[in-house]
Amino acid sequence: MSTNDERDDVADTEEPVLDEVIDLAEYASRGVKPPKAKAYRIRVNRDPFVFEVPNPTREQILQKAGLVPVEQWTLRLKLHGGAFDRIEPNERVDLTRPGVEKFKALPNDQTEG
Repeated sequence: MSTNDERDDVADTEEPVLDEVIDLAEYASRGVKPPKAKAYRIRVNRDPFVFEVPNPTREQILQKAGLVPVEQWTLRLKLHGGAFDRIEPNERVDLTRPGVEKFKALPNDQTEG
């Protein structure tokens, strides 16, 4: 295979980036993997926030939601179908992962109920 053929193969496999803000809950409800986009709209405790990176940290999500100091909060990712994943300190969240629906943040001294 020549060098040009290799470049063509790489170009064919790259996913285009949409020049828009996409709502992750919409894609999760349809059971579709969200495309790469300029920005992603997520919900934290029902409030919408836009991220221009596809993999924000737990701390970035909590800060943007105004939940500071971040050490005093627990963050969980709700997936389509009802499952929750706890997001650990310094952990990055892949917003392009299929099923990402919304986030639930609770003070560390409170439990879900």
